[in-house]
Amino acid sequence: MSHRASCYNRKSPNLKRSFSRFIGVDLGGGRGKTTAIAEIRSGPGGAQVIEVATRSGRLPWTDDTLLGRLMSASPAEAVIAIDAPLTQAACGRCERPVCPGMEACADPAVIWLRTEGRALVRKVAMETVGGGSRPAFTAQARLAPYAHRATEIVMTYERGLLPLSAIGHGSGAIAARAGQIRRRLRGVGFELHANVLEVSPAATVAALCGPRAARGYKRDADPWQTRAQILERLGDLSFALQSRMAREDVLQSDHCFDAVLSAYTAYLWARDGWPTPDGCFTDDGWIVAPP
Repeated sequence: MSHRASCYNRKSPNLKRSFSRFIGVDLGGGRGKTTAIAEIRSGPGGAQVIEVATRSGRLPWTDDTLLGRLMSASPAEAVIAIDAPLTQAACGRCERPVCPGMEACADPAVIWLRTEGRALVRKVAMETVGGGSRPAFTAQARLAPYAHRATEIVMTYERGLLPLSAIGHGSGAIAARAGQIRRRLRGVGFELHANVLEVSPAATVAALCGPRAARGYKRDADPWQTRAQILERLGDLSFALQSRMAREDVLQSDHCFDAVLSAYTAYLWARDGWPTPDGCFTDDGWIVAPP
């Protein structure tokens, strides 16, 4: 059964940004056992998956192995999309020896959190209490500049693409690994917001196919079926012959699925020319998701 009519409309394969390779990384811990990568190439028919891999040959995606794979790509041709926080929250970036406190801080991201961020949280809380359109939000986040980034609040409270549990994860081990990878990639010409993107497969699925699909592709009793339905809805995404059993891997593994969705998000970003972040989001970070 086709669900394409209820999802993303197929558009011209002409890309507004001149990239042809899109590498998605579902980043796990440093031992590499829960990391997967996928590569998509743009073509006349849209986006083609040419590779999905949970290992490099017999080697897991440790830092050296993963960086070797990513740094072999040309920054003029490739976009790398990583499913992990690529920036720290404001306090983690701050170099001031004495903290003035959140209410007096002049950092643009902190100002955003205490003004627009708090307003978004209050608005959603009022909608929830009043039986509004987002009953899933039953708790309020107490925003803190050492834990929260503005982009997470936008994705959760303004756009409703991520659950409340998705915010406040910018300081863990995977986030630290992601930040180190971003800095290493910068040495070979990959720059954040230009050809390195922070993405969230769950946010992409929610934007394109609805929140039910975003919740279900990992949680459903039969996630294979849910993932298959999502892939069917992405009308311009196909699997190249050389990708071999990649589609089966993607349906069976949530890591492979997330890697493909990360790469596909980068493809859509280039194809449709989504705007780059500005204001406080330039330094604080931005999760790229379909508008």
